[in-house]
Amino acid sequence: MTTIAATGQLLTHGRLDLASARSRRLQAFLSEADCTIGNFEGTVESPGAWPTKTKTLHLATPDALNSIRELGFDAVTHANNHSFDLGPPGIASTKAAALAAGLAFGGSGMTIDEAAAPAIVERARKRIATLAFCLGPQPDIVYASRDRAGIAPLRMRRAVAMPDAEFEAFRRVASGLGDDLREKNRSRMGYRQEALADDQTEVFGAAIRRGSAIAPEWSAHPGDLDAFNSKLAQACSEADLVVVAVHSHHWDPDWSRTPKWLHQLACGLIDRGAHMVVGTGSPVVQPVAFHRGRPILGGLGNLIFHTARSGTYDREGVSVWDSIACRARFNDAGECDELAIMPVVVGRPDAGPNGLPVGPQAHEGRAAEDLFKKTTATLSEEDRGRVRLV
Repeated sequence: MTTIAATGQLLTHGRLDLASARSRRLQAFLSEADCTIGNFEGTVESPGAWPTKTKTLHLATPDALNSIRELGFDAVTHANNHSFDLGPPGIASTKAAALAAGLAFGGSGMTIDEAAAPAIVERARKRIATLAFCLGPQPDIVYASRDRAGIAPLRMRRAVAMPDAEFEAFRRVASGLGDDLREKNRSRMGYRQEALADDQTEVFGAAIRRGSAIAPEWSAHPGDLDAFNSKLAQACSEADLVVVAVHSHHWDPDWSRTPKWLHQLACGLIDRGAHMVVGTGSPVVQPVAFHRGRPILGGLGNLIFHTARSGTYDREGVSVWDSIACRARFNDAGECDELAIMPVVVGRPDAGPNGLPVGPQAHEGRAAEDLFKKTTATLSEEDRGRVRLV
């Protein structure tokens, strides 16, 4: 038996206060796993580095990674929308701080091969590989290439299907703006790789297709998908268990729901060999699911959330301070026969009695029971038998 734990995103800027009994209870839950992974949503400070954004930087000291290790984590992923806050120097300093803290690291690097390489944890003669990729949307400059530092991409694109009448109306708009001719000329000169088909157009950068009804159609960037499939096949051949961690800001209008396309993507990853899929991005926890006996944790929300928007979330009633930590137990056939779920109180940015932000804590009582019911409500009867409240 091998156990893998996963949590919501780790958005922290420095050392945490983990002294409370409820923080220690969470710490014990995570530490008991053979491998515990989390998405580090930030960048370690790097002297002389220049911010790549005009707002919302999440910069951290190396002590942030030390606290994450102390909390029970074995590996951190770093393919998200704050990994490039300080550009390539920040990516280098973040990886160095993670490794110095004793954490395996994946998802960003100085080249695409380094960024896409799995974070490897070995326990009890078992090799656990975690592949981390960002689904976007982000500017192309943040994504790694053969000669550029950045994060590992698996960019998702949305096209909009429309019936004939609506499609022709949008085509007239594109023609009136000159967009159709401009894009054809871009294709002729090699500035865009994919030419528009006869049943396609683009308006204001949105892809429009003929269809039977107005509906979104999601697909992965072909080059990203080919590269990812190669990395996944390699990881499955070299590791005993493979986790795929994805970070996405293509959220459903209801943040508490996993988008249908993301669930379908996760099922496809499991069909191709992944043992568990872990998603972050939306700051709200979403229901757990299974496919072929393997867990899909499409949206784990937060574990530590040192946001500057605490007041806004509280005022708007957005539930960013409740989440779950999950510990999956895999049998020798690679099937998850138990998913232990610990409801947690997310770590806030406010300083506690020791002057440090209080770390995340285990939920207790009725609040824990309600959160467990909420995140397991959509499971089938068979899969419900795999989960238990801790």
